[in-house]
Amino acid sequence: MEKHEIRETLALVRQMQVLAKDVEARLSLALGEEIDTAGARLDSRETLRVERFGEVAHRHLKAIEDNGRMTLGESLAIRRQMFGDKVQSTANLFGTAESGALFYRKTPYGKTRHDSDEIALTEEGERIARLWRDAHGADAAN
Repeated sequence: MEKHEIRETLALVRQMQVLAKDVEARLSLALGEEIDTAGARLDSRETLRVERFGEVAHRHLKAIEDNGRMTLGESLAIRRQMFGDKVQSTANLFGTAESGALFYRKTPYGKTRHDSDEIALTEEGERIARLWRDAHGADAAN
């Protein structure tokens, strides 16, 4: 099994765990039991978003923290490492600085893409990365 296949499988397992915890919390509430609020900060949809995109956001944030900046080419290298060599572009991860996307290019909108273009995380990207770090503790150190 390839590393990206293992990562995808692990992400699915984590998504199932999140859904199971959500169902458990709802059933406990229905019975009038107290629930652990540490994991209840996010609803299940938000938690799935963190599990789906959190690691890629974390890796980008870590690279920026380590190097002070990041280029589109470096971002593509991270995404290929995570998802396999067939990744060409991941347009759904990119948007404008104010969008709900994770990343944005620091070049004027409409300019041709170049591997040397500097990119940054949006506020949403940083939020997702930090939530993923909170949930994964030691894994986030890598």
